[in-house]
Amino acid sequence: DQMKLKTALFAATAMLAAAPAAQAYEGWYGAIGAGLSYMDNDLDTEGDGASVFDQDGDYDNGAGIYTSFGYKWARGVRTELEYSYRSNDARHISGIPGILPALNASNNNFSGGIDAHALMINALYDFDINETFTPYLGAGVGAAILNGNFSSTGAPALIVDDSGERRAAFQGIAGVAVSLAENLALDLSYRYFATTDASFEGTLNGAAQTIRSEYRNHSLMAGLRWNFGSAPAPAPQYKDCWDGSSVPVAANCPVQPTTTEVVIPDPINFTVYFDYDKANLTPEASNLIREAAGRALASDIDTVVVAGNTDTSGNAAYNQRLSQRRASVVRDALIANGVSADRIRTEANGENNLAKATPDGTREPLNRRSDVTISFE
Repeated sequence: DQMKLKTALFAATAMLAAAPAAQAYEGWYGAIGAGLSYMDNDLDTEGDGASVFDQDGDYDNGAGIYTSFGYKWARGVRTELEYSYRSNDARHISGIPGILPALNASNNNFSGGIDAHALMINALYDFDINETFTPYLGAGVGAAILNGNFSSTGAPALIVDDSGERRAAFQGIAGVAVSLAENLALDLSYRYFATTDASFEGTLNGAAQTIRSEYRNHSLMAGLRWNFGSAPAPAPQYKDCWDGSSVPVAANCPVQPTTTEVVIPDPINFTVYFDYDKANLTPEASNLIREAAGRALASDIDTVVVAGNTDTSGNAAYNQRLSQRRASVVRDALIANGVSADRIRTEANGENNLAKATPDGTREPLNRRSDVTISFE
């Protein structure tokens, strides 16, 4: 029924309120439209005067028009001034058996109807879902001028021609605006419009008669709405960057510095041993130096320290010179295997840095050596 229709329209539109809002127009607008006007069935129609009666009136479907001028505020709120006109022909007024016969076209050429001019102040809320569809809900209050015109040529003879009945009016509105072009939209709406009861003066069988009637109207309208300005520029959208700053989504974040962890190899330590009273390299010692140099050259060499040593056998001054020769021969072998000479430092310890402590004058193979330390940067 009609009550279910109104409830469904309002509920379906209200469900859209949770949708995310799009950037909406704010400013002045105007609208115009037209559509179907139909009345509630069985409207209370009472008579007071020549006859007292309480009847029901029915009306044919008619037409309605409206025009409005308003302002769209922030957050979807609109306020507007609306003029509307509705017209519906009377179809039937029920009769009272034995008192008043039913009035209709077939019985007594009954004709006429009611039309309404209204000036309303409306408040509406737009659900700005996207740029194409904008559902809305609203309500309005104002004043209406009702004109009643009824006549029947049969018995009873009813003549009513009363214009200018001023009545308070109210309405509920539900609709959707469909964007057609920039600043232009198709406006589809349903309106429930009602006034306080009208009172029309006329005659019944030549005697004064007052006809009081309810006015309850439904309208389905289609129109156009023009926005008189441009929609505001969309609010800029930002994104968060790695450093905590925010930049527009179309811009690039600051370049994030890349940190490469530098791994410094552990120093290479090895020992070259010599025969008694010798400073020449054995084949084993040459292979050891070549292998160590190859590993060292795979990284950045910082310093190479070659320390020559002797045992306690023999003269200390002689042993000092022997330790220098042992350091030098290892240095030369490292250079021959690709190690840069300016990275190498030699030391001569003589018999002052024993690997194994022995009495003076003792031959000890562990003490006849060169200790090599290769450090990296």
